[in-house]
Amino acid sequence: MGAGFSTVTPSGGSVNATSVAQAVWSYTPRSLTDIQSLVSAIRNNDPSLLSTLSDILYVPAPFFAGQVSATQVAAFLDNLVLNYGLVGPVAAAISASPYGLWSTNFVTQITPYLSATSLVQVLLSGQMDADHAQLILYTLAQNYYYNKWILTVIANVPSSITFSTNVRLSTNVLIAQNITIASGVTVTCGTQTCFFVAQSFNNYGTIVSPYGAPGGAPVDSAGAGGTGGGGIVVVAITAALGTLNVSGNPGGNASGYSASGTGGAGAAGIFYVVTGVTVPIGGTGGGESGYASLPGYNSGGGGGSDGNYSGGPGGGATVNSFSSPNAMVTYILQGLSDWWITATVGRPPTYVTPLAFMYGSGGGAGAVTSGYQAAGGGGGGAGEVVAYGYNVVSGKITAVGGTGGGAANNNCATCPAGGGGGGAGGLVFIFYGATSGTITASLAGGAGGTGLSGGSNGAAGSTGVLQIAAVTVNG
Repeated sequence: MGAGFSTVTPSGGSVNATSVAQAVWSYTPRSLTDIQSLVSAIRNNDPSLLSTLSDILYVPAPFFAGQVSATQVAAFLDNLVLNYGLVGPVAAAISASPYGLWSTNFVTQITPYLSATSLVQVLLSGQMDADHAQLILYTLAQNYYYNKWILTVIANVPSSITFSTNVRLSTNVLIAQNITIASGVTVTCGTQTCFFVAQSFNNYGTIVSPYGAPGGAPVDSAGAGGTGGGGIVVVAITAALGTLNVSGNPGGNASGYSASGTGGAGAAGIFYVVTGVTVPIGGTGGGESGYASLPGYNSGGGGGSDGNYSGGPGGGATVNSFSSPNAMVTYILQGLSDWWITATVGRPPTYVTPLAFMYGSGGGAGAVTSGYQAAGGGGGGAGEVVAYGYNVVSGKITAVGGTGGGAANNNCATCPAGGGGGGAGGLVFIFYGATSGTITASLAGGAGGTGLSGGSNGAAGSTGVLQIAAVTVNG
C-alpha cells in the first residue's frame, strides 16, 4: 500500500485512534485504487479484492473514516480467519497495539460482532499475547455479551461431560459445551467453590459444596465449630440448575471435659452481594451471662462453660458488594476469563481478576472446664450460590445453616455449659437474561444447640437471602 506513515501527523493537534487513522488514510502516496480496493473488500466481504494481504494492517482506517461499519469489518475479519487461514496476522495486528492502527478503541468496538469461532482461534493463536486476550474477553463481559463470552470459552473444550456416577471434583472450574448430571447422582465439590461453565447445563441430580471456612478448634473434647458451606457458580446459556446444596455443617457436640480452655474462633467466609443485600448473622452461643460467645457474619458462636471460659466466636467474612446484578456477573466472568487465559492459553495477563471464591464462615468452638462440663460448637454458616442463565429452567437450592452442638457435663446440676449457636442461612442469586422458571430455596438458619445445668441454649441463626433478577444481555 505504498510508503510508510511514521511521519504523518493528524491535523488540528488532536492525536487519537480516529485522527491517526484518518490521517494515514488520506496520506498522498497512497493510490486511490488501493484505498478503494480495501473499502470494497470490506463492504463485499471479499478478501480477494485486496491489492495485497498486507493491507489487513490498515483495516481500522476506513472504519474510523466512516466508510465501513463495525458489522462489516467483523464479517470481513471472520472471513479472513475462518476461510483464508489468516488468524495469525489478525492476532498479531491486535497484539501490536498501541503501535499499530489496531488500537484498543478499534478492538473493543469490533470484538462484540466477531463470531465466537473466530474469537477463540484468535485467542489461541501463537501471535496473541495474554493482555490482549484479556482485553477481548473483558470486552465481551463488560459490554454484557455474556452468551458470546460463553460460546467463546467453550469453543475448544469437550463437547459434553456427563456424570453418571457419584464423584468428588478436585478442580475449581469445569467447562464444557454441555454438562449433564444424571438423576440420582451426587457431584461433590472438593474445593471451596465449584464453577460450572457451559452452553447447556442440565443437572438432574445433586451438586453439594460442603467445604467452606473451617470451624474453630476446641480444647479437649468440647464441641468443634462447624465448617461453613461452600459455593457453587453456574454460568450457562440454558441452565437447568437441579438441586444445589451449600448448607453449613453442624457444630460438634461436646463429649468430654478433661482439660480447660476457651473455644477457638471460626475462620472467615467470603460473600458476593448486590447492594442492598445483607449477609445474615449466625446465632449467639449459649452459656452463663457474660460468657456467651458472639456469632459470626453467618456462623454460630461456640457455647460458654460456667463462669470461667467463653466459647469461640463465629468467623467473620469478606463481603464484596456490587452496584447491580450485571456488575456481579461481569466481575465473575472477568475472573473466569483470566483463569481460562492462564489455563488454556498458558500465558497469564499482567493484572488478574481472581476467581470469585465464595463460601460460608466457620462456627466457633465450645469452651470446656476440666472435670465438670464442656460446651457445644457453633454451626457453620451456609455458603452461596450464584447462577447466570440466559434461560433458567428451574432449580432447587438448599442453603441452610448448620445446627449448634449440644453441651455435656458430669451430671453436675451446678455445672453450666451452653449450646452452640446455629449458623445462618446462605445467599442465593439467580440472574437470567430472558426467562426464569421455578426456583425454590431452603434458607433457614440452623437451630441452636442444647445447654445443660443452667447453661442456656444457643440461639438460632438468621434466615438467608434469595434474589432472582433479570440482567441485561446484549448477545
